[in-house]
Amino acid sequence: MASGSGFAPPKLADFILTERLGSGTYATVYKAYRKGDSREVVAVKVVGKKTLNKAATENLLTEIEILKTVRHPHIVQLKDFQWDAENIYLILEWCSGGDLSRFIRSRRILPERVARRFLQQIGNFFMNETSHTWT
Repeated sequence: MASGSGFAPPKLADFILTERLGSGTYATVYKAYRKGDSREVVAVKVVGKKTLNKAATENLLTEIEILKTVRHPHIVQLKDFQWDAENIYLILEWCSGGDLSRFIRSRRILPERVARRFLQQIGNFFMNETSHTWT
């Protein structure tokens, strides 16, 4: 269903999905605008139900559970999630700079001080996040 393959983005009642930002094995992410007055910008991760095996379904449910509870400036916020007969939609905070993976790929090589800062942020998150059981 990715727009890059000739298909229009899926329809979602409260959002207008526009450009395809990227895709992986199980999902495609689109930039989207909330319909109505606010025109809030979000990212919508669209997961095709047909692509999910048991392990992928469990991973997706774990991702949703974690993102529902985590509030941290360095972790994308899950605003909502919805589903229909074909897809599961994760409505995520819009990050205009892209994700960490894109940041690293765009620079090819990270200076040690930048890599150190990212690792500190990740480590601090896990050290401070004592209310969750991470498996």
